[in-house]
Amino acid sequence: MVPTLNDGRGIGRVLKDVPKDIDVLVVDGGSTDGTVGVARRYRVRVISQQLGRGKGCGARTGMDFFLSSKYDFLCMIDGNGSNGPEELPRMIGAMKDEKAEVVLGSRVRGKREKGAMPLSTIFFNIIVSLFLGLRFLRFFTDVQTGYWAFSRKAVEILFDRLKAKGFEIEMEIFVLTLGVGLKCIEVPVGFRKRLGETKFRFSLRFRNFGHMIYYWLRSFF
Repeated sequence: MVPTLNDGRGIGRVLKDVPKDIDVLVVDGGSTDGTVGVARRYRVRVISQQLGRGKGCGARTGMDFFLSSKYDFLCMIDGNGSNGPEELPRMIGAMKDEKAEVVLGSRVRGKREKGAMPLSTIFFNIIVSLFLGLRFLRFFTDVQTGYWAFSRKAVEILFDRLKAKGFEIEMEIFVLTLGVGLKCIEVPVGFRKRLGETKFRFSLRFRNFGHMIYYWLRSFF
């Protein structure tokens, strides 16, 4: 699953690198830059985002589609070219080996292309990850990653509980996963420079501190 919004410069790079045995679902949030046209040239399934605007709505739309299918695993990566889909088979392998239900890919622990992630972003991600992870006495480094892998059981449990509409979806997934007792592990993944402008402005990063506190408090109830 690849949630997209005006990722015309990056989506081709993502789809070109997808391993042949992985089926792709592009969930588009109303792109106006030709993203959908580029995706369709790669003969992948493209659907329109439902439930509202924002990455969270795109992720939940993709999960809803997945639950209507017969697939055993669902992976999610960003469409801006920064996430390499070649990492996904290794994440699925780690899920099977560790008998986990959710795997997140840590860009902090993995090999990053020079300039792909500013130090401020690394610092912020570590702080958020430590804060939320320690709530469950667990250690994680990158809960706001774009790389995720889920078992069918995990999607079935999480889908109806997810409410986030925007970029905070990763924090909600993480807190709910540990809160309901699903086994979650983290594996290192590579990270490349994005193609196109980032949608994650400083104001959103500041707002995420509020989301961090909210999900920390919500985890107690």
